Amino acid sequence: MYFESLLDAIFGPREILHVMECSVCGFNEVYYIDAETNVQIGRACQGCNFVQRFDVPKANNF
Repeated sequence: MYFESLLDAIFGPREILHVMECSVCGFNEVYYIDAETNVQIGRACQGCNFVQRFDVPKANNF
């Protein structure tokens, strides 16, 4: 429950892009995309209690 709340706080609305085996703990490492823009926003592993948000560059509207 805590881990899902952490993901909600860091990523907000998200969808799973893909899942792979974590190289540290062997649990599922999940990569997420933004639900609206379909841009990859980060990854997380519940086994390691690890969450990483990717910096997404903003588009320049000139």
